[in-house]
Amino acid sequence: MVNSFNNLFRTKHRINIPPVTVIGLGRFGSALAQELIDNGVEVQGIDEHEKVIAEHSAVLTEAAMADTTDIEALKQLGVHDVDRVVLAIGSDLEASILTASHLVEMGIPDIWAKADSTAHARILTQLGVHHVVHPERDTGRRVAHLLGGKFQDFAVFDKNYGMIKMAPPSSLCSREIDAERLWNQHHVAIVSVHTKDGGWAPFLPHHPLSTEDLIIVAGNPENLEKFSEI
Repeated sequence: MVNSFNNLFRTKHRINIPPVTVIGLGRFGSALAQELIDNGVEVQGIDEHEKVIAEHSAVLTEAAMADTTDIEALKQLGVHDVDRVVLAIGSDLEASILTASHLVEMGIPDIWAKADSTAHARILTQLGVHHVVHPERDTGRRVAHLLGGKFQDFAVFDKNYGMIKMAPPSSLCSREIDAERLWNQHHVAIVSVHTKDGGWAPFLPHHPLSTEDLIIVAGNPENLEKFSEI
């Protein structure tokens, strides 16, 4: 990356990775860039709109306006020297594909790209993008599981595996829990517990749960839904 970016003062890292370039500062790109900044990572943000750059220039390590479908513009900004690039352009399919092609051509070691559809994701993968994410799809899946009101949070890690945060079923409270029996009956595992007077800690079967506790439970989403109803 350009010297002015490399030589900037580095804050203490909580996410311990080198500077990241984020291309496209829409809702997804700006949220991702802000989270990286908040965790001590230097971020170069690139967008084609002057207003967007003005809004982010005070927050990001470096903010630059450029047409990223032009490979020379990317090189002038030093993108070819970065280890990780997040391509957060989604709705403009042509710009996303052309930019992804340039990033692959420049040999960026770790390219992450947002896809707005299955076809978009397939094209990005065929171009050589290393990681394709579907923020709208993944958020939709998460919210679908929250609508019932039993889950306080839901995270999916694979098609058939996720984790939920919820209050423990009353039938499991005030008694020791046989973790093996719980798995055999419901095909879920309690991973962690948050007590009223403490923080998160590993689940210990011999420590009875309270209705005021919160638990993290892992398993197949269908089994998690069933478990929340016991």
